[in-house]
Amino acid sequence: MKIKQITFKVYDGKEKIESIIMANNEEFLSVRELVDWLPWKDANIRKLIRSGKIKGRKIHKKWYVSRKNLYRFLGQTEEEVRNI
Repeated sequence: MKIKQITFKVYDGKEKIESIIMANNEEFLSVRELVDWLPWKDANIRKLIRSGKIKGRKIHKKWYVSRKNLYRFLGQTEEEVRNI
């Protein structure tokens, strides 16, 4: 699997460094990013990943979830989310 990390700067009042993890042409979200999207703490999200309820993978010793697998867990397709 080819993994690519894209790093960029975001200015929202102050400078932040953000990065995107891409593997096999899919964007992966870190547990930290999922905490911002979901109503659970990071420990609960990691537990869901380890139990297999959310399909994730470890990349560089951290858990990541593809957008496709996140939407699958939430019961929606990527196209349905884009149309909201």
